Amino acid sequence: MLGAEQDIIAEYVQSGQVKYVFAPILDHADRSVQAHQAAECAAEQGQFWPLHDIFFEELGDLARGDLRQVIKEKAQRLPLDHERFNACVDEQRYVELVQAQDEQRRAIGVRTRPTIAVNDQVVVGPQPFSVFKELIDPLVGGQN
Repeated sequence: MLGAEQDIIAEYVQSGQVKYVFAPILDHADRSVQAHQAAECAAEQGQFWPLHDIFFEELGDLARGDLRQVIKEKAQRLPLDHERFNACVDEQRYVELVQAQDEQRRAIGVRTRPTIAVNDQVVVGPQPFSVFKELIDPLVGGQN
């Protein structure tokens, strides 16, 4: 999904035409919870998407070893106040938030990753950017 996601952000989100909301799917037990709450910790410093991208590009690393240590090592590559980030991860500041987001996702029936809603149109599974462009352009006046 990183390809279409990045294009959607570049084409529509950065210009302020579209709001892109990410909701976690916690399907790998505690490891999912830890990774998603770490992304929220990064969001405190404006680094949600960069950490999200690192996690998705290096997904296999999140399945091995001491996950909190792996998360902190990956976050070292970002311009963060690392002491603040590490404290956030250690105190599990966003665990309740990501669990509540996952419960909302389940309640509305989202079971597949990725699932993207463009207003009332739901797109399930990985799709090329052109699919999203066809849905979004009419909503933003076809400016792109």
